Amino acid sequence: MEGFFKAEIIWCLVGIIMLLAEFMCPGFVILFFGIGALVVALICVITTIGINTQIIIFLIVSLIALFSLRKLVKNVFRGCVTSKNKMQKNIDSYIGEIAKVVEEIKVNSVGRIEFHGTMWNAVSSTDIPKGTTVVIEEQNNLTFKVRPYTGG
Repeated sequence: MEGFFKAEIIWCLVGIIMLLAEFMCPGFVILFFGIGALVVALICVITTIGINTQIIIFLIVSLIALFSLRKLVKNVFRGCVTSKNKMQKNIDSYIGEIAKVVEEIKVNSVGRIEFHGTMWNAVSSTDIPKGTTVVIEEQNNLTFKVRPYTGG
C-alpha cells in the first residue's frame, strides 16, 4: 500500500479521472488539466521534485495546453453535417422539388418523404406507395403536400 501513495501514481490517477470527467461534461477544459496531471506524473517518474514544483508544473502545462490547443481540439471534435443537396432558405422554393416516399402516403393520412436527406411529413390527394418519386406542390409548416412525379 505504501507504493500506492507515490506522487507519480497520484498524478496519473488525477489525470485519468480528469480525462474521464471530460466525457461526462464535455467542454474541452478539464481535458487539458488531465493532460497537465499526466505530464507531472511522467516528470515524477523521471526525476524527484517537490510538491510545490509539481503543482507549478501542473498549472503551467495545463494552462498552456488549454489556451493553445482548446480552439484546435474543439474544432476537430465539433464535427459537421453535410448533405449532397443544400437546402434553400426560401420555403416557396421547395415547390416543384423532387422527393422520395419512405412511408406510404394515403388519402387523409400522413406519410413520410425523404427530401434533401431529411425525413418530412407528407400528404397527398391520392394514395402513393413507398418508393415512389414525388413532386412537392406546397408546404404547410413541417408537412409537404405532394403528388406522384410523372417526369418532365
